[in-house]
Amino acid sequence: MSLEDEFEAACSEAIDVCNKLSPPYHPTAWQAMIKSYGAVEAARRLVVSGDIQTGFERLVRAGRPELTIEYAMTDPYWRPLFGPQHREAAQWRLDRANVARR
Repeated sequence: MSLEDEFEAACSEAIDVCNKLSPPYHPTAWQAMIKSYGAVEAARRLVVSGDIQTGFERLVRAGRPELTIEYAMTDPYWRPLFGPQHREAAQWRLDRANVARR
């Protein structure tokens, strides 16, 4: 399995967890982006969009920042998938939300 495939599987698992939150969060826009572009390209597009998505804010408020794409993108394991501009944008969003990596 390629690293991209692993990332896609990890995103799918995170979506499953989101669906089971109380109250549930259904990231339908994220799922549509994955279907259109694949998880890696969808993540790249998401973080450079300039907007902080409501899903990110919702997951941070719910105390589940580890389910955000920004959190995943700053994980050293996924580093080869994202350029510095993507990782920096993801980190900027996490910093703005006062999220520290665990």
